[in-house]
Amino acid sequence: MTATHKQRYCRCGTRLARDNTGTRCAPCLSHDRERLHAAPKFPPDFWDEVVLSEALQSRHMGRVIRAWRTHPYHGRHPISQDRVASWVGLTQAQLSRIENGPALAHLDRLVQWAEVLRVPADRLWFALPITANQPAEGEDRVKRRKLIAAAGATLATGLLGGASPGGALSNDRDAVERFAWDLWQHGAGELHRSQIPEGVRRHLDQHPHVMRTPDNTYRFTDPSLTDVLVAHRVFGDIAQGSGHLLATAQTSHAIDLTISALTADDEARRGLTAWMHRGPTAVLRVNSAGILAKVGSPDLSDAAISAIRGDDEARHLYLTAVASRVLEASWDEAAHLAASVDGRVDRRIAGLASGREAWAAERLTVELTNPRDAAARWCSALLLATLPNMAFGATRAAVMSAVPRETSRENLRAYAAVLAGTNPLMI
Repeated sequence: MTATHKQRYCRCGTRLARDNTGTRCAPCLSHDRERLHAAPKFPPDFWDEVVLSEALQSRHMGRVIRAWRTHPYHGRHPISQDRVASWVGLTQAQLSRIENGPALAHLDRLVQWAEVLRVPADRLWFALPITANQPAEGEDRVKRRKLIAAAGATLATGLLGGASPGGALSNDRDAVERFAWDLWQHGAGELHRSQIPEGVRRHLDQHPHVMRTPDNTYRFTDPSLTDVLVAHRVFGDIAQGSGHLLATAQTSHAIDLTISALTADDEARRGLTAWMHRGPTAVLRVNSAGILAKVGSPDLSDAAISAIRGDDEARHLYLTAVASRVLEASWDEAAHLAASVDGRVDRRIAGLASGREAWAAERLTVELTNPRDAAARWCSALLLATLPNMAFGATRAAVMSAVPRETSRENLRAYAAVLAGTNPLMI
């Protein structure tokens, strides 16, 4: 007699293949992986799988993470290192070192990963800091914020060589973070020793990422560390539900990019959205919009652009920042050019130096291909609309080529206005 194969179906209605031993079809599994912003909840027998069970018994969190990612429950394609690393603010390379390097020893890191992966407490070789009762919703929200704030600390630790809490290296890291903050506040790449407190200088003198010049000025060996460390400090504030540091000064493009990469938590995004619309200062509103515009979500991009479009002060600040960065102009020159978009000054007065219009048009059209900042693309379209007709002819093809790649509705409207020879603010 011929055995009858019992037909099984995914919950989407698709018939499951004979060799599919799970309960989900491949397209559904793939779709779910792409949408994962946090580890899902699993059935109890998930943790009984042989490889994962052995990894837990080895007391090596890196092996646990790898076994978790490659679990048969996820189907034929494991969850990527990039995806899991993003949940705690790490890079793929940093997670790879955790998976393949020595076992993590710090309890706070172990607790962080256990909570992120939702590992049951009875499967762990260490105790989780939990109470006997289930935390209330408000307590759980605070806990998530603290966890995400810790992700920023993890990032900074990785960059500065791994500081242990309470030790000398921790003091070095605090001093370096203070130094980065002061550099940003001064808008400078270096500070003279007279501008740095003595207690901070002592640590900077011995730190491998800080150099002291013959004229007694201090700077980072890599200038980008300023943006990364400032972003870490500001992000920690955001994760705690505070916009105080974000309102201190207008953040740079690089700082916004780093913060946006860490901002995967719904609570953080809700806070940024509220500040973007109702922040008490233009700086807080423009910084919040700038971060959300760089997250990569079309909906958040449209919301950020819409907020900037309707906020004269925030729009002027964002336009100024884009003009300064893209056109390599001083802040005052960029602010004057941004004012011409709003009609605050005569465009003939605010125009670029003679002979630079074509160069400016080329730089702005290149910015239309910037995949990391939807609001910068929108500002570039506005600035393109202010250029003389002689420069516009050479940019039409570039604007049209940007249309198929664009995911933001607000930007598509702006591109259509530029092609029609109209200021996008007028439509």
